[in-house]
Amino acid sequence: MKVLAFDTTLGACSVALWADGALRASAFRLQAQGHAEALFPMIDAVCADAGVALATLDALAVTVGPGTFTGVRIGIAAARGLRLVQALPVFSVPTLQAVAATARRGRNAQPVLAVHDARRGEVYVQAFDAALRPVDPPAVRPLDQVAADWQARPLLLAGSAAPALAMRWPGGATLAGDPSDPRFGQPDARDMLVLAVEALARPGAAAFATPPLPVYLRAPDAKLPVPRAP
Repeated sequence: MKVLAFDTTLGACSVALWADGALRASAFRLQAQGHAEALFPMIDAVCADAGVALATLDALAVTVGPGTFTGVRIGIAAARGLRLVQALPVFSVPTLQAVAATARRGRNAQPVLAVHDARRGEVYVQAFDAALRPVDPPAVRPLDQVAADWQARPLLLAGSAAPALAMRWPGGATLAGDPSDPRFGQPDARDMLVLAVEALARPGAAAFATPPLPVYLRAPDAKLPVPRAP
């Protein structure tokens, strides 16, 4: 089984490839823009490093948001294109679940609250149990409301807004990593592969049957100009 995973939804671009039961190659690049130009050269490089031809892939995994409006569209468009050209099944990974999976790498199983800065004093938020299964759907909420709703629960805080949320937690909270690390709060395609391979192992692999759909949670900031009256 050969599975290619990629993420373009937040402040990085990452690609990883699973083949013959193990991670074979990966790439990660911090960047706030330019995902469209970076993605396919990174895919080509990862496939070359792994010695796997793009035409021999069995499945794809892609993050579907929430995240930046353009970044979400870039990843999904790439996955849909590859799906159509090569008839590949695609596993949709919610971005906050990918953030939680990356945060949990190398740690004992524990619940995770993933929070990403959505600006305007709001965050994208979603909670996951110790098995990284969603506790609730992703949502966009004021940061202070999230602190009030969740502070009584023992959770690992992950995502770009985790440090700000931890400051509102009585007695502090456990952060998933070092906030000074530039990669802090960014999902990594390597961890998306773990979720995808686990899903593929389920009978029927129903999670791969539906084309990826974007999860935006709110309208884009860009607005069409209002026509002037004649």
